[in-house]
Amino acid sequence: MSRIKLQRRTFLTAMALGVSAPLAASISRLATAAPTGALTRLLNIYIPHGIPWEFASPFLENGSLDLMAKGDTGVFAPLQPFASQVNMLRGIAMAAGASNHTAIKTMLTGSAAGTADSYDYNIAKQLDTKAFALGAAPRHPTQGFNPDCELIRHGGQWVRAQASPVAAADELFFGLGDDAPGAPDESVFREEAMGLSALQVERLRDKVQGLSTEDSKLKKHLDALLELKQGHSSASTCSERPTLDRVEATRLVDPLDPTQFGKVFDAQLEAAGTAMLCGAAQVLTLQALYVNSNLVFNFSGGPGLGAGHHQGLSHGSRPDFAQAQRWFMERIAAVLLPILDQDDPSAPGSTVLDNSIVYISSEVSDPNDHNSQAGEVYVAGVPIYATLPQILIGGAAGQFKSGGHVINVEEDRPHSDVMATIASAMGTSLPAIDGAATTVITELQS
Repeated sequence: MSRIKLQRRTFLTAMALGVSAPLAASISRLATAAPTGALTRLLNIYIPHGIPWEFASPFLENGSLDLMAKGDTGVFAPLQPFASQVNMLRGIAMAAGASNHTAIKTMLTGSAAGTADSYDYNIAKQLDTKAFALGAAPRHPTQGFNPDCELIRHGGQWVRAQASPVAAADELFFGLGDDAPGAPDESVFREEAMGLSALQVERLRDKVQGLSTEDSKLKKHLDALLELKQGHSSASTCSERPTLDRVEATRLVDPLDPTQFGKVFDAQLEAAGTAMLCGAAQVLTLQALYVNSNLVFNFSGGPGLGAGHHQGLSHGSRPDFAQAQRWFMERIAAVLLPILDQDDPSAPGSTVLDNSIVYISSEVSDPNDHNSQAGEVYVAGVPIYATLPQILIGGAAGQFKSGGHVINVEEDRPHSDVMATIASAMGTSLPAIDGAATTVITELQS
């Protein structure tokens, strides 16, 4: 059957079942739209000052990942509900020999001097999209933007991450809900189709399936919609700008006020996660703090630690610093991951987390030792294996192996290989950084 005839017959079938003319038109267009691959999203989350590994090490000898290895208070314990989506790399070191806190410049660029663009920018360019930069206290409120803040580099310039969640949301969701004439708007279709009863959806699916043997987008959407109507699924449509309660709660807040850090971090997680859910953003970076940040961790909603993150915690009490770093994981698990663990509007039948990469990293391996390599460090005379924190959450649209694994690599393999592997999973390439060749980590791939 020709495309035009199929559209016409589908339109008439929908109208005969009592569907409104605008919705019937959307249905007819979707009937001839072939399924496309899931939209793969990337969110980089930078957290400074490393990990006290004696309170975190989840690595088992058999290559499995045990997020509860250090009990309920372990650094990674909050991620346990999403354990099936979590992989970690062991043995990674900072690329280009960069070390200590100055390695923040290398974290996303892979360049020791920070002269290359950050990899998120390169990925976004190849995808013909924008790389967004969000921040929670990414610079000092009075000292401003200085070399300690230089994490994200786009187009040859260091980028100030957007510190205001309200401004970030305005940028992320600009134009959302505008009409896209000539193309089937899947999110609008799902929004309008929500008004149908489960019986109407079932009848429509059965009637439409009889018109064509092709596996169209319409079939996938109707199957997913029927699941939702029957109470077996959750979905978000995003045809209009979504309501962001955590973001709205920061509207009158100074985003650089250290006492408001918890509220701002949560709001940025909400904005980033919802943008990924809606497909409003495909490549994002969230910068939490900056190197040498001494933001005191007794802010509202925080872990109640009366010391600064850098000097007082990372160089002070290691048990307290473990709780500070655990707090970040707790918020990621409480705010971001539940948003991503919803039905993916771009690929019904899978979740956004299935089709995303959340890459959590830091510029140093051990906070006291100030090293950015992999290997033994001594804490109170006891050897502890430290590695550059490399946490990957999400299935990358089937490009990464299922979670729950420790990916052991040769010691001091450069983290630029991690970036190259992520770039490959995003459907792009990063064969070299600043003249140094990269190699994809095949052990991570599915």
